[in-house]
Amino acid sequence: MTHTPPVPPANTSPYPVQEPPHAPSPATPPQKKAAEEWAEPKTRGWSLGRIVGAAAGVGAIAIGVAAVLFPREDTPEPKKKKRKS
Repeated sequence: MTHTPPVPPANTSPYPVQEPPHAPSPATPPQKKAAEEWAEPKTRGWSLGRIVGAAAGVGAIAIGVAAVLFPREDTPEPKKKKRKS
């Protein structure tokens, strides 16, 4: 359906159909410099979250390797039923 229904001329929307043009704003160098400074990565070192995450990852890998290299060979024996006397 490509046909749009007719709209009466008095039926206008309270919201504009197109956004009005904006006035150009002057670029301020101090704000731009602050944004560039914020965007630069900090080279202070590792954060606590990275250290904990790395330790958890290494531990998970170690458990996985141990499970592959040292599987359980003995099967657990079933529990014996107690006899009532």
